[in-house]
Amino acid sequence: MFRTINQILFNYKTWNFDCSSLDSCESETSSKMELDLHVSQTQASNEIVLEEHVSLVSSIKKKMVNTSDFGRICKVLEKIYKENEEKYFPLILSIGPFHRGEEKLKVMEDYKWKYLNTLLSRATNVEARLGKCVETLKVLEDKARKCYGEEIHMQSDEFVEMMLIDGCFIIELFNKSCCKGTRRRGDPFLATYEVFYRLRHDLILLENQIPFFILDHLFNIVPTPKQCGDYSLIELAFRFFKKTVHEDPYYIRERYGQEIHHLLDLIHQSFIPKTHIFQLHSKQPLPKIVIPTVTQLHRIGAEIKGSKSRNILEIKLNNGVLRIPNLIHHDLMEIVLRNLIAMENCCYDATKYVTSYAFLMKSLIQSIDDAKFLLKKRIFDKDEEFFTLFNKISIDVNAKDFYYGELCEDFDKFAKVDINIRYARKVKTIVTRCLREL
Repeated sequence: MFRTINQILFNYKTWNFDCSSLDSCESETSSKMELDLHVSQTQASNEIVLEEHVSLVSSIKKKMVNTSDFGRICKVLEKIYKENEEKYFPLILSIGPFHRGEEKLKVMEDYKWKYLNTLLSRATNVEARLGKCVETLKVLEDKARKCYGEEIHMQSDEFVEMMLIDGCFIIELFNKSCCKGTRRRGDPFLATYEVFYRLRHDLILLENQIPFFILDHLFNIVPTPKQCGDYSLIELAFRFFKKTVHEDPYYIRERYGQEIHHLLDLIHQSFIPKTHIFQLHSKQPLPKIVIPTVTQLHRIGAEIKGSKSRNILEIKLNNGVLRIPNLIHHDLMEIVLRNLIAMENCCYDATKYVTSYAFLMKSLIQSIDDAKFLLKKRIFDKDEEFFTLFNKISIDVNAKDFYYGELCEDFDKFAKVDINIRYARKVKTIVTRCLREL
């Protein structure tokens, strides 16, 4: 019996111990389950938050895209190009959709295909590069279409093919014109200055553009000729257009980090000053724009001097001295000015820098004598050419959009001060004469 009791007690202790262990195990299991449940809930919660973030990011991105500056490649208004079509429409080459298929431009289409072949054939894996180009352009197609000021009625494959051919043609043209050793004899685009002039003329035109990001993506895919070293696309473009741009090449990389819409826009950005040299308009809106000619300013005592500023917009009057950046005439100057003015007035809702500059210069040079005066001061290298250039461009600018409003105020103040000085001198002369007679 004693043995039985001891056995019962032993069994009880053992059972009690086992129960405690079981309770402990159940507690651990419960805690683990609770932890797993908490982790699962946290993960689920994070996934929900992540989905919400993805949704929000997608929504924000969509709004950003929808409000971006699209429609930057547009057609020139009829009132601007009227009777001057050759200044706004291509002569030999179509780039982009607006003039694609025109009869007089079809001759050069085969040469664009040859340039595409030359460019891609520098790599051993031609088909792979070509496939990468097409794949990239397919992704960019919708964005590229939105860059035009009107709907482009082209099938997807046709549109992508056009972007590929035109983009690669421009890149290869830049290579051949800027890098020795990449061109062949008899190249129709580089054989004579007349053809090369027409080519540059056509690539400047507002209606003859493709988006710059298309060029940039293609440039990063296609092989680069070893003769071109490490030139960037922007540097090649600046070398190709040369005299048409007004920028120190050492600052090209640093300055042009912002978005560039197309090649004409790149030229436009080279005109825009690094900082706002003048206020956009005076503190009080100008009722109308009144600008004296350079000979009138000289007559009332202003000194006219040249300026070595690379930015031709930097015209200012300080202490009776009017400084105008020196100008060297070139045969593409009128094409550049006309198309920049068209771009500012047809596509851009922004400060009309070049329009204001052309209007100012047209006002300062109202006669051939004004142009000859600036030639004598070595501000111009030619007189008749500049007089004709600024006076045959029809420019309409509102006072509220005029970039040189503060300069106009300076002209007005100088003229008033000068009138007072001349009046004081006249009074002094009369008084002196009267004193002598006494």
